[in-house]
Amino acid sequence: MYDYTAKRAVSVTHMHGLRDLNGKLDTPERAAQAQRLRDMSSRLSEPEDVVVVCGDFNVEPNSETLAILADSGLTELVTGRGFEGTRNTKYKKPGRFADYMLVNQEEVVKSFDVIHDPEVSDHCPLVLGL
Repeated sequence: MYDYTAKRAVSVTHMHGLRDLNGKLDTPERAAQAQRLRDMSSRLSEPEDVVVVCGDFNVEPNSETLAILADSGLTELVTGRGFEGTRNTKYKKPGRFADYMLVNQEEVVKSFDVIHDPEVSDHCPLVLGL
């Protein structure tokens, strides 16, 4: 998309991570999915674009998925900004994280929030202002 106010292109790539009945552990399939996401985001954006990669990745904060994305120059905002989870009271299983948002230019982030109220699903909305 194009931000006419700031006169810049913004590339947004969203992914729903693989679900695994064994939980949010690293798997070769999840690593391969993260690599494909990274590669697709790179192909779809120009070097000067603001890049946003987000979604329900179905992994924990210390996962290989997030490491692969971080190694490509993306900064993760959920834990990086001190949020304690992206799941709400409707989610009863252990593990408070599933959803993430990463950017390549953290300095353009004007606001970022994880919305806990109102609850509209078992996931909290992630809201980014650039």
